[in-house]
Amino acid sequence: MAGQTGNAQYSGEVTDVIITTYRTILRETEELLSEESLTRPQYQALRCVAEKGPTPMKGISDRLLVTPANITGIIDRLESKGLLKREAQHGDRRATIIELTPKGVAVQRRVSSKYKEFMQDSLKALTRDEKETLRDILAKLQKGMSRSVR
Repeated sequence: MAGQTGNAQYSGEVTDVIITTYRTILRETEELLSEESLTRPQYQALRCVAEKGPTPMKGISDRLLVTPANITGIIDRLESKGLLKREAQHGDRRATIIELTPKGVAVQRRVSSKYKEFMQDSLKALTRDEKETLRDILAKLQKGMSRSVR
């Protein structure tokens, strides 16, 4: 019994470290985004269009796992900031294609660059072997969590 209690305590400590790390990443990400007056969903939409090129609104909605009504609000706000533009799809007036404006491209690249720099700086404390081990452990944990959700 004592071994199980110690094991549970250790599992709790590991969970605490994972959660604290996740919250730190979120806090830093929110700060980066606030410098550009963006929310996380807005940035995710920008990133989706940057990666896929001109994209139907439905494709963005599906990728971000939000309802069409929510994506409309996100796109409205990004369009009002001059970061995206809408175009009717040729042959289907109901479908709207979303494209980045030059300003949107610049903002998306700037945020991505700052985020990448933050993560690289954060991982400097680890050796290459430790980074590989961390990647493998987190991938294994993620896979285990995915199975346990079912």
